[in-house]
Amino acid sequence: MTQSKSFPCPSSRFSELITSTQSWLSGEGFKCQKLQREDGGTLLQIERVGGWRKFIGMSTALNIVFHQVENTVNLEMGAGRWIDKATIGAVAYFIIWPLAVTAGIGAWQQIKMPERVFEHVARFLSPSVHRTDNT
Repeated sequence: MTQSKSFPCPSSRFSELITSTQSWLSGEGFKCQKLQREDGGTLLQIERVGGWRKFIGMSTALNIVFHQVENTVNLEMGAGRWIDKATIGAVAYFIIWPLAVTAGIGAWQQIKMPERVFEHVARFLSPSVHRTDNT
């Protein structure tokens, strides 16, 4: 399921917003890959660091697309790798039940991630965060 939200954002802050989001995500334990899309948008593909997470069904992957339209940034997010969680969860249910728990945790983390990204963007673009001291 794709989620989207728009935020007021001067075009002069667009690249700074993407850089800030990448840094924040890296600090949260995600690998980030930035790609330019043909439609002018910027795509961040993110995935939780740690190969063992994929094996046990806790890999969280998300595509975040940033579009600048005048003084507004539109974000679209879509989850990736839902199938591996469902497959691991189904196999684990019958064979190795502890993997069912970790697959559920991975799915839950993935569901909550768009909300967390929206909160980061809102904080970053909040006028109170970018006050300048003239001392």
